Formats: sequence, C-alpha cells, structure tokens
Amino acid sequence: MRAFLFLVFAFLFFSISGWSQVSQGGFPKKIMNLKSAGVPIIKMPAFNSKLLINNQVVDNNEVAKLKPFKFAHAFNVSLTTENSGEWYTTNDGTHCWKLKIRSEGAKSINLIFDNFKLPKYARLFIFNDDENSVLGAFTSANNKASGKFAVLPVAGDEITVQYEIPQENLNEINFEIISVNHDFVGILKSDDRRPLGKAAGECNIDINCDLGDEWNDVKNSVCRLIVNGIEICSGALINNTEENQKPYIISAAHCYDKWEYAETTVYVFNYESPFCAPLDGDPANSISGALMQAQFDSMDFSLAELSLIPPPDFRPYYAGWERSTTLQDSSASIHHPQGDIKKIAIDEDAPLISDFNSSYTKNGFLRILRWEDGVTEVGSSGGPLFNKDNNIIGTLTGGVALCGNPIDDYFERFALSWDYKSDSAKQLKYWLDPSNSGVETLSGNQFYENGNICGAFTNLNDDDNYKTIPIDNSGEFAGYWGGTNSVGITEFTEQFSINGNEQLSGVSFGIGKIYEANNSINSEITIKVYDGKKMPETVIYSKNVLIKDLVEDAMNFIGFDEIVEPYDTFYVGFELSNMQPADSFVVYQSLRPANTDNFFYFKQNGNWQNFKDESLGYNSISNIIELVACNISDTPSDTPIVDNPMEIFVFPNPAQSVITMEAGINISEENISVINLLGQSAVVKISKIHERKVEIDLTGNVPGVYFIRFYNGEHFVSKKVSFVPW
Repeated sequence: MRAFLFLVFAFLFFSISGWSQVSQGGFPKKIMNLKSAGVPIIKMPAFNSKLLINNQVVDNNEVAKLKPFKFAHAFNVSLTTENSGEWYTTNDGTHCWKLKIRSEGAKSINLIFDNFKLPKYARLFIFNDDENSVLGAFTSANNKASGKFAVLPVAGDEITVQYEIPQENLNEINFEIISVNHDFVGILKSDDRRPLGKAAGECNIDINCDLGDEWNDVKNSVCRLIVNGIEICSGALINNTEENQKPYIISAAHCYDKWEYAETTVYVFNYESPFCAPLDGDPANSISGALMQAQFDSMDFSLAELSLIPPPDFRPYYAGWERSTTLQDSSASIHHPQGDIKKIAIDEDAPLISDFNSSYTKNGFLRILRWEDGVTEVGSSGGPLFNKDNNIIGTLTGGVALCGNPIDDYFERFALSWDYKSDSAKQLKYWLDPSNSGVETLSGNQFYENGNICGAFTNLNDDDNYKTIPIDNSGEFAGYWGGTNSVGITEFTEQFSINGNEQLSGVSFGIGKIYEANNSINSEITIKVYDGKKMPETVIYSKNVLIKDLVEDAMNFIGFDEIVEPYDTFYVGFELSNMQPADSFVVYQSLRPANTDNFFYFKQNGNWQNFKDESLGYNSISNIIELVACNISDTPSDTPIVDNPMEIFVFPNPAQSVITMEAGINISEENISVINLLGQSAVVKISKIHERKVEIDLTGNVPGVYFIRFYNGEHFVSKKVSFVPW
C-alpha cells in the first residue's frame, strides 16, 4: 500500500475554501423560458486543424528542438457585455448576461480576459452546451491588478459564458474577452490524451511508480503551465533564502513568448495519476496568473511569482536549489510530456556542461547524454532537473530525446543563470537570495505544519491496474462490482486507516463508466464516510453528487462541504442513491491475487460484506479511490487492519526514520529482516508496540530503497520501502 502519495487535490468546481484560486464554486442560475431564438452565438472563423497538427509534427522533428507544446489556435476578439451576448432575468430576478462561443471542431475552448474587474456579489461561469463541464463561479476574488485573467479549457467546440450581476452594477463593463483559444489536439480527459494521434511515451514513467518514491516531496513542486491559452510547458515552485513562502515558479524563457504572458498562464499542480498507471488525473489544483520577475532568453530561464500562495490542500513543496559548479553523478527531471500527467526521467550519470546552439549563451546548459529511465517530450520544456539531493540545478530547454532514442536533452544551467547578468530582471540571485547570504545550496521546504499538513492516501501499488470488473451471475452479465448492477448491491466502500487525528477534505474516484439514458440529468450518487472496525457501521458524512458533473476514464475530485473526522479504521465510498433504471455508473477497481488483503466492502440486499468472504470464492479488490486528508501525523494507528495471516502492511512509505509494520499474525522479532538493494542486512532497531505491530527504526542507514522481509510460518513476504531522512 502506498501510504503517502503526497498528491493533494483542492476545490475547483465545488470549492468552499477561502484560498480558492480559479473558482468559488456553485452553479449558474437558470434563465426563464424565452420565446426568442435563444442565446446569441459568436462563431470563430474556420481553419485547417490538420495543417496545424502537421506543423507540430515538423516542429517535433527539428534537431535540438525546443520542447514547449502548442495545442491551441488563438482567435483575437473583443467581446463585452455591451457589444455582444444578451441580457436575461433569472428565476429569482437576477440580471444575467449570456453568450455562446463556437469554434467548429475544437476539442476544448479556453478564454483570456482583460480589464477583468468584477464587482462585489457578481458571478461569472463558463460551461459547455451540456453543462457537464462547469468553471466558476469567478468573482471579485479573482480580480488582479493587471486586469488579466485566464481560465482552464472547457470540453467541446461550443461554450457558454454566463455573467450574473447586481442591479447597481448593471451599466458597467466589467470584463473583456480578448482571446478565444481553439484546442486542435485534445488535452482534456479522454481516451486519447496524447496529441498528434500517437501514443508517444510508452517509455514514460508515472511519477507515482516505485521509481519515483524518493521524489515524493519534491514532485509536489512541479506544475503544468497552460501559457496564454495555447501552449503547454512545465515548471516548479522554488524556495528562496528568506524562506518566506514567496510563490516563485521557475521555468523556461521560451515558454513565454511575451513577458506579460505570465499574467495569462494557468499553473496546474498535482496533475498526476494516484498510482503507477496511466489513469488521467484531475486538474483541479490550479492558480490563474503570475507576475514575471526575471527572464533571459539567451539562458532560457524565467522566474514568475504566482498571484497567490498555493493553499494547504495543494500540498505545495518549494523545491531547493544548488548553484555549485560541481555536478553530482545522477539527476532526474519531473515534467508533463505532451501536457500529460506528471512523469519522471532519470539519468544515472553526471550531466555535462555544454552549449545548446549558437543563439544561446556559451556553456550555459547541462547536457543529458542518455536517460536510463523515462524521457522528455514536447510539453516538458521548463521542467526542473534535480540532482540526487533533490535540488534544482536546471530547467529543460530542448533536445532530441524521445522514446526509442532517449539521448541529448539540454537544461538551462542554474549555476550560470544565478548572476551572469547584473540586471535583476535577467538573473536569479536577486530573487532567490534576497538576503544576499551567498549560500550555494538551499534545501526545499513544505512550510505548512500541524493541521495544515495534508496528504493523499490510497491502497494502490505498482502491481495494481484499473478496469471495470463485471459480475458473473450464473454465466450471465449482471453489472459491475464497482457500480450499477442487477444483484442488489447498492453501496461500495474502500477501507482506510490513517495515522493521527486526520481531517478529511475530499475524495477522488477513478471513474470508468458513466452513462445517462434519456437525458436523466438528475441521476446522482451519494458519497459516504463510515466509521467501523471490521465493517462500515456509522455514517459520519454524506453528500449527493450529480453524475453529469463527473468525467469518465479519469480521477474526479469531490470536495467535502465540512471537515470530516473519522475514528481510526474507517470506510469511504458511494451509494447508488438516485439512478434511473437504464443509467450506468462504475468506479475502476484493481483485482488482486487471493493471498493479498482486501479493502473492498459492499452492501448487498441491506447487508455489508467483505469481498474476500470465502463464500464468494473471489480474489481481493482495491477500489481506485484516493482520499485527501489534513492534520495527518507519523503517529501509528493503534488498531491493526491486516487480517490475512500471509500478508504484512508497512507505513509510512517513504519513511524519514521509523517504519511501522503490521501483520495478520503475531510477530516475533527473529522473523523480521531488513535488506538493502545489494542484498546486505541493515542494522535496525525493532520495537514491539502490539502483538501484531512493530516499529522498525532505520536511523543510521544510508538513504535508499530497502526490503522489509517477514517470515509468516510458510514463506517470506517482502515489502519495498524508501528511506529518505530529512
């Protein structure tokens, strides 16, 4: 079980957080029925998407190419409440302006605003024609000094902008839409997230695979940049010597064609799969806009300051850096290839100081001769290069590396960019060492503490996959174990046990199937949290969610409307509470061998059952569910949850010092051994805290990967853990 993934989702569509960045939650008001022709539509000019895609292919074949990724075509417009759209009255008397924008054939559409100055109590929404993808409400909290505002893409080739405003501000122009951006690739959640019609990147490695375990903290610094609505790059949140939580994002200069494009960039954190699988993440953790502070084309670096500090639910990590000219013998880059979910590439050798090409500063770059694991692609531009101390030493400019030939990538050289230029707008030193300390190395920092320490939890590991698992009822298909069925199963839960007095803020479901028959727009599920020892017992929270607001084949985050505080072992899941007979809703699951622990419990004909009950004759299951919790700690839970005498459970992973091991049988110290990657026994201290639970202290051992081996009387069971002391 991956006890700590350190991937945290915050609210976008259903936010109640005062820190909320892009939206304040809620839904558009309904307009009274009209006899008129309907909402006015602005149509963008037709253009040749295939030509743009072909141009992208040509760009990708250039030698030593830059690695941004262009996914959209921009139409420059000037649309206001005065020159377009139409005013209506809502059912409760609110004044409402609506405008539809269509760009034929677009996979998605995003907008750029200028002169964005919403008055108090005004709300603005953007949604597609079916209203199953809603952004908003945007309010006066989204106003910025620059007047610029950018939003995430909305699926489809037609979107609606709806503006709700109080009577006293009715005659004011509060915004101008200046750019309509037509996505000709398709970067949103879909079966084919990869652009250009190819699955470029089978060699890419998801950040939450075992290979990424030692990067569990620093990965949360990396974000995806949607620049000015048309281009994707990567970047990272970076620390400064005053350690004052100043939210600087370091990336590549070539990602921003203009200095002011930072103001119309959306910065997306934690866009990743919750486990080692290519399941699309949820892009909810987004911040709109930044102020460019420093940029230098010839060294290809940029440093922008976000419009607000990322909130605790984002679990932001401010990466450390090193400007020493001494290069260590390994490095890694964490990035968003082709704008996809977060990946990692690893080089086991030291990078070389190098030129990029004649247009750039001589010896201003670090060259990766060959990636041993993973690769970079278009969209990876600006992605940080970390040394083995997890400190940034460069950002990606370009190269020819690709799957099948992962050679020759070039990264901006952090050490040279530091103060090569004396102008503060063309160097890093002025911003990252404001105290003029002169240090060559600065460690990363998470900053939040106590109740604001947040994490994400899942029972998944590298051996898991995801699929919709059918129910076989006497040889006949009877629905799915993870959703709608004809055998009387009405509720589905995942068992959790988290250290500390955790406070749950939301849950993500990996949804495999959604089907609404006959436009049954009111079909819904009920999210539930139960306390319970061996089975779900007491409901401590519930929330109804319309299935039309969810997206299939992707993780979907659902924020809780209040802080939920479960006790010890608890259960999180959903009930098929208000579904129409022909509707379908299914959550992905991972079917596991029979000798592993089961975390799936279901309610059938009014009774709770453990999926692994011998009378059922099936294997184990873990649901593709990720739980978001804050106020977490390293204090172990008192109640073991391992029932299988052949299995063990270890946490946290990675560990700073002490690892807790639970077993399905009583533990004898002589049955435990800890082995490093060389097969050598590690010297550890083992303390018994329960008949079936011990603590293993790795203090004094070198950082790295270890195997906890336990003899259960029949054979050895091994669990891999990462020891990462801070």
